[in-house]
Amino acid sequence: MSPTLKRRRDASTPCPATSADGSTCPASSGIGSGPQNPFKYGLPRGSAVIVLNDPETKVPIAIMDGTLISAIRTGAVTGVCAKYMAPSRSKTVGLFGAGPQCKTQLMALKASLPQLEKAYVYDPSRERAEKFAAEMSQKLNMDVQAASDRLATIESGDILVTATTATEPIIHGAEIKKGVYVAHLGNNEVDEGLILRADKVVIDDWETDKHRMDDTMAYMFRDGKIDDSRIDASVSDLVARRKSGRDNDDQLTYTCNVGLGLYDVAIAARVYQYAKENGIGQKLKLWDEPIMV
Repeated sequence: MSPTLKRRRDASTPCPATSADGSTCPASSGIGSGPQNPFKYGLPRGSAVIVLNDPETKVPIAIMDGTLISAIRTGAVTGVCAKYMAPSRSKTVGLFGAGPQCKTQLMALKASLPQLEKAYVYDPSRERAEKFAAEMSQKLNMDVQAASDRLATIESGDILVTATTATEPIIHGAEIKKGVYVAHLGNNEVDEGLILRADKVVIDDWETDKHRMDDTMAYMFRDGKIDDSRIDASVSDLVARRKSGRDNDDQLTYTCNVGLGLYDVAIAARVYQYAKENGIGQKLKLWDEPIMV
């Protein structure tokens, strides 16, 4: 792999967003990533805070934890994509990473594709993989097992999901058989060969991805190895039926969902409205009177 593909695993990512018509609260979501947090401090790898602002005055109206929102919305996007990109015969899922993100990925996939019967999870820590398998088997009433190794996970899945902090590829295009759907959540977990070999490539937002420059496809674009024509559709294209996903069960399909601030805003606005209607949360006073007007 080219040295240019390597990146830091610890990062802080600002995600500002608002709706085009101004009907949704403008907001900012700050997401921090500390890969060693679970092991050294007993904290989540990713943490986030969302600040919602009034659509008219832009004054802050809510501050909320965004860690769970971010995890669930990322899983939800994969679940939506699977409707269009997974093979119709899908029965098994191969998961890379035994952290919270793969939990929401599997939850969303099972909700989207109820016919799924079995999942295999691979993690460098066998203990974490077995704990994940036991928890998710009970939660989803599904057969979830700790995989023996990386290749066994690849060979097991009709759907493969990567949700790790890897800085080197853990999935190589030459290893993937036709008919599989690969859901890549960012970083450099897949090699360039997979991007070039895929029959269909879908991303949440290509312009945003190129700007963020933190995954395999973005670096390939920067280095002149692919151009805009490599992208077949966006997630919104699939949902709006502007473009098609998988055309047949023999295709190798691939999505890259690194995340959009817009997802956080949409969900946070709903959470805020629900909290108001049900008396959840507490009021914070920013000032008695504004000091400067």
